[in-house]
Amino acid sequence: MNKRLIATILAAVMVLPLASCSKEEDQVTEAPATVTEAPVTEAGKETWEGKWKSSDTEEYMEIYEVSETGLKVHFYHEEEGDIALFDYEMEFDDEEKTVASQPGDADANGGWEYTFVLGKGQLTVKSKHPDQIYYRAD
Repeated sequence: MNKRLIATILAAVMVLPLASCSKEEDQVTEAPATVTEAPVTEAGKETWEGKWKSSDTEEYMEIYEVSETGLKVHFYHEEEGDIALFDYEMEFDDEEKTVASQPGDADANGGWEYTFVLGKGQLTVKSKHPDQIYYRAD
């Protein structure tokens, strides 16, 4: 290999990771002005507990219990044009306790499987529909 080819490959290896980082930053959703600051634990991590409001709909959730293994939530979401209450128990999927999902798979949960992702002042709800962002509300 000649020196020019080696230099080009090294430059690409250094630039590509930086380019992918800037794309992730562009995808961060800004919180509405009425959202309160997310409480943090002594370790500096955001807490799950509290009321979370959808950025796009009238839906909201109240996470009322968090344990070492998961959380419990009252989820008020749209069902046939009305807001209905559904109670869910979620299990943590990672050691950092920033991702929680319903036990079992979609088949075991009536065709649905919710996954909640906590981070940077927002809670992302993943399901068979497009992701939905929730912000802390009081």
